[in-house]
Amino acid sequence: MITLILLLTFTGFYFCYATTKRQKIPTHLKIENWCQQQSILANSLGFILLLFTCSLTIYQFGWGSGVFTFLINLMTIASLVILLQPLHLITYKTIIPTALFIFLVEFLLF
Repeated sequence: MITLILLLTFTGFYFCYATTKRQKIPTHLKIENWCQQQSILANSLGFILLLFTCSLTIYQFGWGSGVFTFLINLMTIASLVILLQPLHLITYKTIIPTALFIFLVEFLLF
């Protein structure tokens, strides 16, 4: 469940991030073109995904700690996206192994 929460948070924030007009977003994930062409729809979808992820986190951890955990996850993922995207390090080759590693850690350790 935590892996799903992290992936949905990343997807929602990335949809909102890829619609920016201030800087040129490299097209490594192929979703950036769609996000820039359909910016209103992408922002809406990103916001809905973030709300859904917040509700999943509240369901998983409870009201107070769920909101706090969601905000910590969002700040961490947002910082990583803002730092790693200009370096062209967010690709399918990095997202899939990272998600699989988090999934394995979640089920083997917890």
